[in-house]
Amino acid sequence: MFVALILSNDYEKKKLLLSRLFPFFISVYLLNMTSLTANACPTGRPRDISYIRRDNNRCEGILDSRPISNNFELVAFSSSNLTNYPDTLKIRVPGTGRDKPIISIQSYTKNYRLDEVEAIYRDSGFIFDLKTNTILQRVKIPFNSLLPLAFVEKNSRRIYYPVILEQPSNAYKFVIYTRNRRTFPKVEISQNGRVIPSNLQPRNIPKRGQITFDWQPRNNPAGTYQFYLEDGNGRSISFSFKHDPNWL
Repeated sequence: MFVALILSNDYEKKKLLLSRLFPFFISVYLLNMTSLTANACPTGRPRDISYIRRDNNRCEGILDSRPISNNFELVAFSSSNLTNYPDTLKIRVPGTGRDKPIISIQSYTKNYRLDEVEAIYRDSGFIFDLKTNTILQRVKIPFNSLLPLAFVEKNSRRIYYPVILEQPSNAYKFVIYTRNRRTFPKVEISQNGRVIPSNLQPRNIPKRGQITFDWQPRNNPAGTYQFYLEDGNGRSISFSFKHDPNWL
């Protein structure tokens, strides 16, 4: 009888514990399902302008909304001489070897996004030909609002590579997104611990949004470089990127 009482009490405790944990597990499950739904690339009708999977080689279209970061972050690293949209926009990421880069292009104008790109290795780089009349020209996304970004991730570390739209210019364009207005007393590009004289100045400092930095590498050698950015409150970001003078 005494043993039965102990077992009964133990059962009641487990039952009470499960009843308290059940709502927690349900909330976690629903949160995960919501996250998966929000990040999914759905199928749809090709004529839709919504963000959907297209031609089994990309996700492209207009998002209902875009997530707003509380921090400041790199949103574009590119080089281009684009002055208008060709019928087919050539997107190229050089220098990754056979490592396939993660490529995305977004525009805050009308929440345009392109990602999950199935680029093809050709001419010492990964190339993707994008028909611009599907979304870009049809929805009238300004060509100078495009924010291309590409990286290869190894050992949980991202290395960024320039995205070249059509033909490169003689400079790289870095775009940082910030939710709040910031000053940047320290902006540096370095290689192997040596700061490269570059006179990096932000092209514009809006109250919030995109801050653009242009860098002309000139005769700097090929290799891995570091971009370091620190705001007036001591908060910073840094990232590694690749450069080769043959790309420009």
